[in-house]
Order: sequence, then structure tokens, then C-alpha cells
Amino acid sequence: MHEASIAMGLLNSLEELAEKENAKKVVKVKVRIGKLSGIVIDSFVFAFNALKEESPKLKETELIVEEVPLKYRCRECGEEFSCETVFFPECPKCKSINLELISGEELEVVNAEIEV
Repeated sequence: MHEASIAMGLLNSLEELAEKENAKKVVKVKVRIGKLSGIVIDSFVFAFNALKEESPKLKETELIVEEVPLKYRCRECGEEFSCETVFFPECPKCKSINLELISGEELEVVNAEIEV
């Protein structure tokens, strides 16, 4: 379950942020996770919530997860579209399979709110 190590990395970064800013606590953190990132969101949230208990400044931190859908751009006609499948998607406009993935692999921290 690599979600636990990713959650631990996020918590370590939040702890460093809190120390750097002399914060009393981290109130909330928002992350974006793409459907194709390889991260099971429920497992990540579970690990985050379990591991945050070890830090006084993070115990009450609210985790907000935004799941980013798969979005493609057709290299033939330029059409941009969302799709649920990663297995042989095709352009709804011209039926081409010559596609570029433009979102869905994200794993990023959008923002963090701290209390000083």
C-alpha cells in the first residue's frame, strides 16, 4: 500500500510548513489526485487520517481530495474530451485513437491552511 508512504510524505511536508511558519496547527490541506495516478483515494485518506494522529499540529487537519478525471486531446482533430476508460479510448468526434492525455495523472497539493 504505497498510499501510506505518500500520506506520510504529505504529513512530513505539512509538519515542515508548520514549523517554518511558526503555526499552531494545520487546519486543512487540499490535494488533487488524478484517476490515472495509481493512488487509491480511499486508502490514501485512511492512511492520512491514521498517521496524522502522531503529530499535535496535524491531529485536526482536514484533508480535502479533488479527483481529477481523465481528459484527452485528439491529435487528429483537436477535440478535447473526458473519458472514464484508459483502455483504448477514442475521439468522440473523429474516432481517432491518436490521443494525448492532458489530465488525470496529477498528484499535487493545491493549498494548505494554517493557524498561527
